[in-house]
Amino acid sequence: MMSNMSNPDNGIVVGFKEEEKTIIEHLINGLKEREVVLITGMGGLGKTTLARRVYEKKNVVNHFDKHAWCTVSQEYDCKNLLNKIYNEVCGHKTEIDNVAEELRKSLMGRRYLIVLDDIWSVEAWEELNRVFPECDNGSRIVLISRQKSVVSDAKHICLPFFTVDESWELLQVMLFKRKGCLEELENVGREISKKCGGLPLTVGLIAGLLEKVKKSEQMWREFLHTLNSHITFGDGIHSNDAIELSYKYLSDHLKPCLLYFAAFPEDKAIKVWKLIELWISEGFIIGMKEKGRVEDEAKDYLNHLVSSNLIMMSGKNYQSLACRVHDLVRDFCLTKAREEISLEIINNMERKWDPTLNFTPHRICLHFQGISHLSSEFVPWNSSIRTILVFSHYTDRALYNGSWIAQNFEHLTILDLQAIRVHQSILSEVNSLIHLRYLALKVDGDKYANADDVSPLSLENLEFLITLKLHSVNVHFPIFFWNMRRLRHMVIIGAECDDSCKKKSRSVMNEAIPACAKELQTWEWQCPFTPNHECLLRELPCLRTLSCKVSSSESFPKIDFLHHLEKLILVSARSGNESPHLLNDLKLSKFPSSVKEIYLTSITLSVSAISTIAQLPNLETLVLRKCMFEEGLTWNVGEETKFQKLKSLQLIWDYTKIWNINSAAESFPCLEQLTLLFCRHLQVMPSDFEDVLTLKMISVRNCNPIVYSWVKEVEECARELGNEQLQVDIDIDGK
Repeated sequence: MMSNMSNPDNGIVVGFKEEEKTIIEHLINGLKEREVVLITGMGGLGKTTLARRVYEKKNVVNHFDKHAWCTVSQEYDCKNLLNKIYNEVCGHKTEIDNVAEELRKSLMGRRYLIVLDDIWSVEAWEELNRVFPECDNGSRIVLISRQKSVVSDAKHICLPFFTVDESWELLQVMLFKRKGCLEELENVGREISKKCGGLPLTVGLIAGLLEKVKKSEQMWREFLHTLNSHITFGDGIHSNDAIELSYKYLSDHLKPCLLYFAAFPEDKAIKVWKLIELWISEGFIIGMKEKGRVEDEAKDYLNHLVSSNLIMMSGKNYQSLACRVHDLVRDFCLTKAREEISLEIINNMERKWDPTLNFTPHRICLHFQGISHLSSEFVPWNSSIRTILVFSHYTDRALYNGSWIAQNFEHLTILDLQAIRVHQSILSEVNSLIHLRYLALKVDGDKYANADDVSPLSLENLEFLITLKLHSVNVHFPIFFWNMRRLRHMVIIGAECDDSCKKKSRSVMNEAIPACAKELQTWEWQCPFTPNHECLLRELPCLRTLSCKVSSSESFPKIDFLHHLEKLILVSARSGNESPHLLNDLKLSKFPSSVKEIYLTSITLSVSAISTIAQLPNLETLVLRKCMFEEGLTWNVGEETKFQKLKSLQLIWDYTKIWNINSAAESFPCLEQLTLLFCRHLQVMPSDFEDVLTLKMISVRNCNPIVYSWVKEVEECARELGNEQLQVDIDIDGK
């Protein structure tokens, strides 16, 4: 849980008021035939921010039947992009071969709005354009580009530079959070704003630097003098100069962390926890707040980068926190990373690396459309390589033999091949990579073979491993961590335990206390928990994330002694048509009070169980997926049930028909986000949800019309009660 992570003020609305009105006019009025709206302007001007602002306007959302937003970028895969658009249009994730045809069918006859962000070429537009039907119903496509030439026949809006007044307004909002600026700072503040050259990106970077300067006229004058010394020509500082200046003033330990963003594909959201685990394994985190909490130090590093406005946070849900980097900042990182952190990107399938080059990297990142060309020909070096990260633009069904990696890179500390499927034989190969700190694999085995289990000893030599992530396809994994004395995060997903797997795990468990007992913080494992595991859990006092399966409330061990546990994921071990597990004897004493997030899947909850969960004093996120309640198809939230600190509630594939709440404001006094996904049975909704004045977001997708009407009513009533922060995200026609 990263609830203390810094976030930008998404409510900032400065500039482009007339352009916003013009775009909205083009979208909801005008001709019935399909039209294209092109938004252009130089990098850092705020094209995407403006388009997103329009895209989320209530009158725009309500005008269209289908909506989709997709980022194209310079290097793109058309099929992958169409799959993303199809997923947004249809409201669920899937990958299909004939996606162009299916997407066209799903849009036919519907009034749709498609936004294609960061599109660079005429070829890209023409390839995507042929999929979108020419419906005479007012459908619209918005293109966002630095290039006016990407389309010839479009309603064109070219964004102007900010005026000095707009730049000064934005600077004040970012520095003073709408509280108003000291009068003595206005003159020098306007001078600084003028130096930003009318680019919102530059204003943000300068604000990040000014945030660390004492708010006095003298100190701001000194800052202005420093700023002037970095202006290469003209009266203003260019975006590249501003990025360079921001980088220069970062602490030395933060610089490699920023440059590491070059490793990730362009325009992709980066999961915060993955980034932090990689930073730690790279050795970028130099200090610790307290013993065993290097992750907290890493969060502070990220917070510093966010507060400098070099990095942006994204993700509407607390549990899906991610970060992004602006294209211009990423371009800077790409240039600097080769020199400063010895990082090289290979992103063209046809490219062969030139072994005569003087530069020999320690870190290589392979960005591929697929794995057909992923071979040793790309990387002729051996002893110098420390990190290999592979990113694939779409899921490749081919099975890859990566044995050459272990054979050629004996000093690897990080190996991430989770974007592709590798044969399970790689486990015996990577066992020789004794310096590994981070290992992530999607392992595929032969489902028709008899001996498809993996031995616990397969990775016995990896005693320096910090993070282990194994995604199983047709492979059974036992518990992996007995010889890994530094292991902090173990995630094994997709692995079902059969009898032989359980016997191996049990035999290993009975032998000794795991070497990493005092270090392990994440244990995600998809085999059923039993009371026998309590002895093992007692040896893991630092555990913060626990994910497992449960077959009955009696079999679930007490975990109240895990005083640092923050995230708990419980999945029913039942399968097929069997009834979900009933937590009917759940006692508060079984859960530690430190828990902040609970995720339950296919579990039936009694009144006492849900009341017990509500009493957890630090619970902030509750996700119920395919769950039921003891009363049957009714969830009654009585006056005794109070979720005192809950901020996010999600109901997914819920079977409930009637949802009654005695008093929403009393039961959910701190709720900020409510998400209802695939709740097609819900027919009776709470009557006073608008009284929850802390509510910021209601997201509804694939529910019945009663739920949609309820959400709109809650929104209207909330506005009347003064809750102006509430946003509603509705997908009515998702399937």
